[in-house]
Amino acid sequence: MGIHKMIFGYARISTREQNIERQTDALIECDKIFIDRVSGKSTDRPELTSLRIQLRPGDTVKVKSVDRLARNTQDLLQLLAEMTEQGVKIEFIDNKMAFDNQPTSKFIITLLGAVAELERSFIRQRQKEGISIAKKKGLYKGRSISENALKAQKLIKEKLSGNLSLTDIEIMQLSGIKYAQFYRIKKMLRNIKS
Repeated sequence: MGIHKMIFGYARISTREQNIERQTDALIECDKIFIDRVSGKSTDRPELTSLRIQLRPGDTVKVKSVDRLARNTQDLLQLLAEMTEQGVKIEFIDNKMAFDNQPTSKFIITLLGAVAELERSFIRQRQKEGISIAKKKGLYKGRSISENALKAQKLIKEKLSGNLSLTDIEIMQLSGIKYAQFYRIKKMLRNIKS
């Protein structure tokens, strides 16, 4: 009897305010869905890492759109090459395309990745222009730091100075912040310290 081939789903949102259902609804037929709630700037994401570890030859990975898997073309091609070399098939639902590491697929994925990158740069440019206009009108106040983030910042400062013996997980639990935010704050404080 052969090993059951798995169909995995992968979804990613950058912020808690974003709705994940648009992606998970498209992945309903998958045996297991991995969901990251972090930026796609890096491929070092907890759930993506778990997915990559579990992949076996013959498995399929379904993703709603190219930009959910990677935000730049280089990362996208690297991830796809790694998975397809393992004998894994990747399907992008919105594009109705399966990636199989053939030259034609690579070309099409490179184009799709480049278009997604270009679209993100247009969005960032429009945001900057909107913020600039709002600042001139005195309407832009910037992001406010949450109470939880302030609490975490204080605890992390204490830990970095050696005055606190809590673990990272205990600090996250006490302050009520998530993994990604905790490490952003910690990195920022370390950079300030050095």
